[in-house]
Amino acid sequence: MDTQTLKQFGLSDKEAAVYAVLLTMGPSVVSEIASRSKINRTTAYDILESLVGYGLVSYVSEKKKKHYVAENPDLLVSYLEKKSKEFSQKAEEAKNILPELKSAYNLIPQKPKVKYYEGEEGIIAMYEDSLTSRTEILSWLDTNQTAEFDEEYFRQYYKRRAAKDIHIKGIVNEGPYSRVTEERNKEEKRELRIIPQELMNVVPESYIYDNKVSFMSLKEKFGVMIESKDIAEAQRAIYKLAWRAATEIAKEKS
Repeated sequence: MDTQTLKQFGLSDKEAAVYAVLLTMGPSVVSEIASRSKINRTTAYDILESLVGYGLVSYVSEKKKKHYVAENPDLLVSYLEKKSKEFSQKAEEAKNILPELKSAYNLIPQKPKVKYYEGEEGIIAMYEDSLTSRTEILSWLDTNQTAEFDEEYFRQYYKRRAAKDIHIKGIVNEGPYSRVTEERNKEEKRELRIIPQELMNVVPESYIYDNKVSFMSLKEKFGVMIESKDIAEAQRAIYKLAWRAATEIAKEKS
């Protein structure tokens, strides 16, 4: 079984590996499971106990040894429903203490003005930050890169951004996904100007919103966010000029 699928449901690498192995085995002792999972025995025991706690694995004692067995995969749905309720509860609790957290944050005399992000999680964190925008987002986009990075994440991101009534303008490279993206402009509260590759081939993405300017390389999985009113305003002025030129190019191509 592809453990990547199980990881999408919130299991760690090793939890997914152990559970996938157990699905193909009968009741087994830790040493057998560890060998098949290719992890050490101590780690396997800890993981099995976690899976027992999730309700995905159970055990029976035979001759003073625990024999572990995977529960019916139907219980995976129950596990996810339980986790969903837990996250919903935590989100509500976070909302209650948010004013206190913001008060503490605002006491910091000098907040970081430049932040660096690495890896897929870092890139996603940057996009998640844009969902806090109080202004229209101005962007340089390469829809081919977003599709290759994580098409499903961006599909959901666009929906969530639209639900928050955050509008976006994008100057985009011509490509296989640019026209498909354009078809959903109205529902996803987006306006695009699609530019031929020979005139523009911008790979890293850039977002301008509030007092922030973000540069994100989805290919290199690296990003930088600058928080500065002056820099953001300067980038907006440059973007307005680029938007005017992109509009003229789009008219010529239509």
